[in-house]
Amino acid sequence: MPDASVAFGCYSAFMAKSKWLVTGAAGFLGSHVVEQLLENGQEVLAVDDLSWGKEEFLNPYLDVENFDFYKTDIREVANVRRILEGREPDHIIHLAALHFIPLAMKQPTLTVDINVKGTQSLIEASRDIPFKSFWFASTGDVYKNTESILSEDETPLEPFNIYGLTKYMGEQLLHMESQDFPNKSYVVGRIFNLIGPRETNPHIIPEIIKQLRNNPKKLSLGNIWPIRDYVPVDDAARAIIAMCAKASPGLKTCNVATGVGQSVSDLIKSIEGILGHNIEVTKDEDRVRAVERPTLIAKVDRLKDHIGWAPTHKVEEILSSLLQAEGIL
Repeated sequence: MPDASVAFGCYSAFMAKSKWLVTGAAGFLGSHVVEQLLENGQEVLAVDDLSWGKEEFLNPYLDVENFDFYKTDIREVANVRRILEGREPDHIIHLAALHFIPLAMKQPTLTVDINVKGTQSLIEASRDIPFKSFWFASTGDVYKNTESILSEDETPLEPFNIYGLTKYMGEQLLHMESQDFPNKSYVVGRIFNLIGPRETNPHIIPEIIKQLRNNPKKLSLGNIWPIRDYVPVDDAARAIIAMCAKASPGLKTCNVATGVGQSVSDLIKSIEGILGHNIEVTKDEDRVRAVERPTLIAKVDRLKDHIGWAPTHKVEEILSSLLQAEGIL
């Protein structure tokens, strides 16, 4: 893993030991955040109900002095309050959510319950805690469906699926809280498409890897033309930690992205180059989404100004490591 202080130049802001509470800690992004915090000598309180997270991602830290794991549903305010009041973390990173859009669309009531009620529960439970920052994981899906580059200052907020809507509602909850408590620091990170190891949902890249494991020369997919901003998950984790370290009173919102777009077709071409052979791709109508964003690329100037954001656009390297980990390469 690259040196975080080199990557952003601002880890020095919290090198003195701090206490961090991470929800969704056993998930894709959460496990990388936990890993980086512990590697930098921080104390971590990990919260996850293991609905989608994997306990195996946290097992290496169970005997670490600076780490505690709480199997808890964030919707249970009393349980979360007991953890917070007993430990009083300096920073709260809220990642727990139902993330997978197809599942969210099939189970909208559950999605609202977890993503909105869960966020409000954590806000209420932490209200009396003198934290230094409260970081909330939002998404690029809060923006209007447009082919333009998505900007925090210029693009209208108009989510068109239930997942984006619940994250928009979460942002509004933090906005209201920041108005009531102007001396506290709240941060919203609109995360774009993450890529890397430990994915817990069947997004497009895990699906591609899964199919190639069975047949390295054939794929059956839905639409392969949508363009997305793929963000290395370890870079996203560093950005989150740095945003917390540099938080100031009020509410700050930043895209967490690279500013570079690639289609699924582009990813397949990269994989063909890595494997050294062509891949036959057929269209599976059952995988085609009824509504699909053509483009999802972020403007990242605000994050760059805030933390010196310098994403390492290493998609091919990550694809290669994923293929190698599965014995395909």
